[in-house]
Amino acid sequence: MKGYRCPAIAFSGGRDSTFLLWALEQAGVDKVKAVTVDFPYIPRRVIAASEGVARLLGVDHIIIRDKEVMKEDEISRNGPLRCYFCKLRMMSLILDVAEREGCDAVLDGTNVSDLREDRPGLRALKELGIRSPLVEAGITEGEVFSLLRDLDLPYLAETCLLTRMPPGRKVSLDLLKKIENLEDLILRTGVSMVRARVQGSEVRIEVPPPDMYRILEIRDEILEMASSMGFHAVTLDLAGYRGSKLVLV
Repeated sequence: MKGYRCPAIAFSGGRDSTFLLWALEQAGVDKVKAVTVDFPYIPRRVIAASEGVARLLGVDHIIIRDKEVMKEDEISRNGPLRCYFCKLRMMSLILDVAEREGCDAVLDGTNVSDLREDRPGLRALKELGIRSPLVEAGITEGEVFSLLRDLDLPYLAETCLLTRMPPGRKVSLDLLKKIENLEDLILRTGVSMVRARVQGSEVRIEVPPPDMYRILEIRDEILEMASSMGFHAVTLDLAGYRGSKLVLV
């Protein structure tokens, strides 16, 4: 890390980019640019979290707002390569900022564990020459999680709202907002994680199993909001949240 003078980091406020930002700070790199790209399908809580972490660590934070991304056909139709085109556009925007700010590198928080998964966005990183220091150092997802827990650093474990919709379903900004509002309602109960996945005119709620009782406590509110949004049924997935098991620790 000490070899960088003014790196720009693709910063989401999530686990990996938060750890990377902290590591640069510990290495004495004092001209870091944390760059967050705000697409319409990014939850507002993600943007707020990135602002909070950047403020806590005292780094220069730049937010790029881009609504034109919805003109990308593969993204607007939620196609199988949406992550590739999203990452390609996101990192291209960050590269533009890096050039304008006189940065000497653009970094992202990809870790070794990510390489074992099917992530089309990784191809975009390679094409654009983005460096992934956690991969270069051989650091895994579990190690990042453990280190952040020991450091007591806050982060937000989130994904974009496109993951709540079935592949191939045309993206509606109105629907994305409904999903976000419903998730925000549920998060206010204190659940650690929630996904409201749309299936036709129904919505399936996923939360970690220990938090399921909280859903029942606001059952009427959820049903009322979902009905006002046009959903005909709401189900609770008894299998629980299907993301990384690390989140449930």
